[in-house]
Amino acid sequence: QWYQRRVKEFRRKLSELPEELFKLELAVNALNEELEQEKEGIQSNRRNVSGCELIWHLGMNLNPADGHYMDYLTGWHSGGSIGKEDKALAMDFLDRQVWKEPVDYLAIVRHQHGVVDAVKVFQFKHWGLSTLERFKDMNPGNVIASEGGPIQVSVDKNAPNLEDDPIFSVDGDLALNWWGNYRASRIMLTGGFTKGDLLTYHGLGNHMNCNCQSGSARDNNYRYEISNIQKCPYSSCSKPVIQGTDFGHTSYFQTGPVYGNYALYVSLRADTFPEPGTELTPTIEVC
Repeated sequence: QWYQRRVKEFRRKLSELPEELFKLELAVNALNEELEQEKEGIQSNRRNVSGCELIWHLGMNLNPADGHYMDYLTGWHSGGSIGKEDKALAMDFLDRQVWKEPVDYLAIVRHQHGVVDAVKVFQFKHWGLSTLERFKDMNPGNVIASEGGPIQVSVDKNAPNLEDDPIFSVDGDLALNWWGNYRASRIMLTGGFTKGDLLTYHGLGNHMNCNCQSGSARDNNYRYEISNIQKCPYSSCSKPVIQGTDFGHTSYFQTGPVYGNYALYVSLRADTFPEPGTELTPTIEVC
């Protein structure tokens, strides 16, 4: 009799299994749907609820006089958050979520208190990589990341300080993670190269004494955020001119005026950026 009871109980539990399996299948399907939605969200570069897919996202902002050093070794290849969202266009800033999403276009935007005065847009040669992946490529580094120069150049007719601006006074393609002889810049333009001497051309996110391929410092006294194009060879430029005050060894560098903040906007699909005079926000639609 006890045996019959056990058999009956076992059959009852077996009869409940299809329902439990069905619930489990529903849960797995729901999880798959969530994962697909997340993947689609990344692939569409965080498509806006309006349906616009031509969106620029602020990945980084550089202020060379805010007391924080966004040099070659800070943020670019680690991808950690820097700064606060409410100060994203006023201080050094890095959005870790934007930094790790796939992008095909980069806009370098010089702005004055959030208002555009100059912009260059580049299309990356290699599609589908995140900004973080691009700046992790330090070994061997020396990456020419675009072809044919910028696809958009827009400069306000009254924009000042263009004669030696590291981005807007020279032509050429994007050069990323460019280094040599312990000196390095995260972003330069090939039109600024002069006789292969890194001290005669500069860009955004710099260091003059680092283990550049591994991303570590030899001496942080030689870090600096934004440098102008130097108009003389190293032997006669005893004190390179650096924008603002965000640099290390004050007896080696000389401070120069701040030409503006430099914002890096990225996009998966947008290939044009709003013109000078536009007031910036962290997310910009161009539909």
